[in-house]
Amino acid sequence: MDQQWSARDQHRDAVLALLHRGHQLTRGEISHRLRLTRTTVSGLLGDLLESGVITVTESRAAAGRGRPAEVLGIHPGAVRYIGIDFFHTGATICLANSAAEVVATGTVDYEPGAGWERRVATAQRLIGDLTTGDVHLGVLAGIGIGLPGPNSASWDGFAHRERPMEPFHMVRARIRELFADSFDCPVLVDHHIRFAALHEATSSGESDRHIVYLRLSTGVGGAVLGSGSALRGAHLLAGEIGHMIVETGPEAAECRCRRRGCLETVASQGAVRQRWQDIVAADAGVESAPDPVTLADLEVALGAEDPRALALVTDLARTVGRALGLAALVTDPDEIVLAGEVAVLLEPVLPVLRETVAQNCLTGADLELRIASATTQQGARGAIAALRSTDQLPDYFAASRTSRSPYLTSGGRHVR
Repeated sequence: MDQQWSARDQHRDAVLALLHRGHQLTRGEISHRLRLTRTTVSGLLGDLLESGVITVTESRAAAGRGRPAEVLGIHPGAVRYIGIDFFHTGATICLANSAAEVVATGTVDYEPGAGWERRVATAQRLIGDLTTGDVHLGVLAGIGIGLPGPNSASWDGFAHRERPMEPFHMVRARIRELFADSFDCPVLVDHHIRFAALHEATSSGESDRHIVYLRLSTGVGGAVLGSGSALRGAHLLAGEIGHMIVETGPEAAECRCRRRGCLETVASQGAVRQRWQDIVAADAGVESAPDPVTLADLEVALGAEDPRALALVTDLARTVGRALGLAALVTDPDEIVLAGEVAVLLEPVLPVLRETVAQNCLTGADLELRIASATTQQGARGAIAALRSTDQLPDYFAASRTSRSPYLTSGGRHVR
């Protein structure tokens, strides 16, 4: 009996591997390609249709007088990859099918002070909420999880000043274990900004480019990609441009990394919003603005060419440009990509940003620099791209298959 079930499982995997490659085939074509009897294939396909893993995509007219043949393919709502971007204040989750098409997505915020245990539970609840109707995890092959830096949170949520932070490699391992246990699949874990950079590289179709990537959002994170691979470093801290020291005076703000004057203390959402609020309050002759300001308020002021707003983002462009210029001097990239909500605010002063970068590196004006869209899905979509590139589908009808992505060859379990 065990051998019979083993053979059936193998045949099922062969059918799914064939369809996951994007093929849409009739029962007869599947039987021919896999060299299985039509009876065997019909039984397998019946079960897969009933469970919603595959679906009828069209009917193909018969050559003679026979009935039209049903063409079968993977159900578009059958989730094969889950990408998760844990950022400092919340998480974005994307569920994608075997073609890497996102079929469901959502973002959820944490309550203030939430530790990693509650963050993980919040994300897992959102996955459950997203898997409704035709969206299901019947063919889930792996989960890619992007995490912020080691000073984002402790496991239980206590402040790092009150107790020492637990080693981040242990936090990473525990998060991987919880997701692997809950979803019974391989889990890939890396820095969420590296995943976002991978998405930016692969979405342009040129994954072999050398890129410096900087996201200015709730935090400031960076990554360096070379020939399709992300540089990690001895302590998994390579590319942390957000923690370059850009202010050294007595008024330099304290960063979450416990140092003062990091780029994150100047260029994150909170820092920019606070600076704009201080400017508005000072002009009104009060200690603080009567109503809290937002980045949207600053964007409106920039659109109206408010000189105060232009002065703020011009100064910010020079600060960010110096940090990026030094990063480019060390890594010699083809391109610098900025992303995030704060990065979009730098569009009106892009010439200042480019000039400052050029002044601080050797490639000067030859270095490409662009601002990407301010989507919150880049990290999650990059995790999906990493999963798909390492998804080793069994191939029962090809002589060999040796393709392997150079990305993410350590630090997590490989995805089947």
